[in-house]
Amino acid sequence: MVRPYKLLIFLVIFLLPQGIPFETSAKKSKEKAGKHLWDYKRQHKTSFSMEQEIKIGTHYLQEQIKIFRKKNVGVDLPKHAKLKNRINNIVRKIAKVSDMPDLPYEVHVFDMPKVVNAYCLPGGKIGVFTGLFDPQKGLVDINNDAQIAAILSHEISHATMRHATRQISSAMALNALGSIASIALGAGVGSSAQFAFDSLFSLSTNLIMPGYSRKHEKEADRVGFYYMSKAGFNPEAAVQIWEQAANRKDKHDKTSAFASHPSDGSRAKALKKWLPEAMQVYRKEISPP
Repeated sequence: MVRPYKLLIFLVIFLLPQGIPFETSAKKSKEKAGKHLWDYKRQHKTSFSMEQEIKIGTHYLQEQIKIFRKKNVGVDLPKHAKLKNRINNIVRKIAKVSDMPDLPYEVHVFDMPKVVNAYCLPGGKIGVFTGLFDPQKGLVDINNDAQIAAILSHEISHATMRHATRQISSAMALNALGSIASIALGAGVGSSAQFAFDSLFSLSTNLIMPGYSRKHEKEADRVGFYYMSKAGFNPEAAVQIWEQAANRKDKHDKTSAFASHPSDGSRAKALKKWLPEAMQVYRKEISPP
């Protein structure tokens, strides 16, 4: 899991030496979420530009792929070409109706059968682990596009809602940036991106797993639910996934998608409250004009 203080180390060491200035203010938007599914807050100010977010996501993804290749973990293997194409098509549909359709989205499939997860890094950089589709321990039916869309729309929402940099901006507001910068520079870290990566992630697992607050996970559930419905995927699939997950959560596996969410079924219950409106959006999209 990527912790905010570790991400700060990365931002101080990696971004500043690259000559990319921070946006110095993160004014809160007056926009508020409404009662309807689609009335979520869309404008989020952070201390980082979108250019910076894309750079962060690109760096993380490149480092992840580099580590996997050193460990002989398959990345975008030929046997997964059809699956990757399907995922790309699903992502394009979701991205088109999202709040950030012009992000440079890209998808990679990681051949790790024991990792039941997927992520979307800042800037739309998506990683999907093959364990997500495992018939016994997985979360998604590999033949069900709606279930795949349910997972991907949630992950894409983390990027479009700017959750990573919003968390870091909150830490900066508590003056954490200055103290960590002093510690890092005092230790003679310099501008080494590799050192920053080592500081940022737990290399014992060789995995990059962004860690978000429960508040942001809940927001991604809502926004992702709307995205998948708007993109023409049956939102009932999302409810089904998380009802099953409530009974299958592995509390000891920190790499699992189950690990960062409640195990009591509250996630599915929350989505059920939005389901009538989600179905309304979905039916409108699939009905002929």
